[in-house]
Amino acid sequence: MAPWLPSGPLGGLLAPWGALRFLGSHPRLWAYCLAPVGINLVLFALFSWFSYTRFEQWLRPLLPTGEGWWWAAAFYLLAVVAVLILLVVEVFLFAVVGQLVAAPFLELLSRRAEALGGPAGLAPWAETSLWQDALRLGGQALKRLALYLGLMIPLGLINLLPVVGNLLYAGLTFVMTCFFLALSFLDLPLDRRGLSFKAKLDYLRGLGLTGLAFGAAVFALGLVPLLNLALLPLAAVGATLLYLERPGTSLPPPRT
Repeated sequence: MAPWLPSGPLGGLLAPWGALRFLGSHPRLWAYCLAPVGINLVLFALFSWFSYTRFEQWLRPLLPTGEGWWWAAAFYLLAVVAVLILLVVEVFLFAVVGQLVAAPFLELLSRRAEALGGPAGLAPWAETSLWQDALRLGGQALKRLALYLGLMIPLGLINLLPVVGNLLYAGLTFVMTCFFLALSFLDLPLDRRGLSFKAKLDYLRGLGLTGLAFGAAVFALGLVPLLNLALLPLAAVGATLLYLERPGTSLPPPRT
């Protein structure tokens, strides 16, 4: 078991902070964090530009206006919902798009972290080139994105139900987002051992609340200003430490 995380759901919840401690104890890994942080910095600049120059212009015509307190209440309620959606888009941009661009750098970081923090006897992996990693991980990221959007579209029908549907939609969307965030970063140690997409889903379902807690921690990390710039390396190392705690009992042989 990796000494950096407690076992169970608490370990999933504290994985990004365990990653911060791990990186602090291994300065040689800092160089591998520069590219992912730089990519998130660019994405943050683009997101800020959109938020302050375009989002308000598009949003205001969609908000209700009129006389009376109920119109004001509806205006502020929908404005809050729009801001929450914008925050979800921010986390999505950092975690999904950022990971897609930074895939080869995160793979290198995850490999080095596992080599330094992994126990003896852990199943090895086959060494591949940087471009092979980028193509393989990019394809996996697109597959996860297609599945996520494919589930979110029919789930949106629940949102058409008044009140109860809105609450149920919000809860299910959060749980699904946490699940896919966990899957995105646990894909790093799992994919280089040759697991199929279905096997990865089975592995994450086996983690139960621990996997969802890790996804929730990544989501929360994406909402913290400045610290969210380090989301990619912290989530990648956190997922690797989480895998080291529970590597699985029947992993296939490494890809040759």
